[in-house]
Amino acid sequence: MKLTPKHTAWVFALLMSGTMAAIVSAVVTAVNTGVDGEFVGRWLASYIIAWPVAFVSLFSLKTTVMAIARKITAHPE
Repeated sequence: MKLTPKHTAWVFALLMSGTMAAIVSAVVTAVNTGVDGEFVGRWLASYIIAWPVAFVSLFSLKTTVMAIARKITAHPE
């Protein structure tokens, strides 16, 4: 099954939130608990919580953040 262009926003949100949640949760886990033999388990436990939060946040705030970005960059409406 191939997704259509109407699915682009959802796919983008899934990919971007998944990537950002993976990076941020890994860094925060490493800083707070160190990197040892149990790191991957702790990171995955954190990531399982972080990804849905990141997805909902990204998808629900994208319009507001884009409006702010347009104002900061003097983008014509």
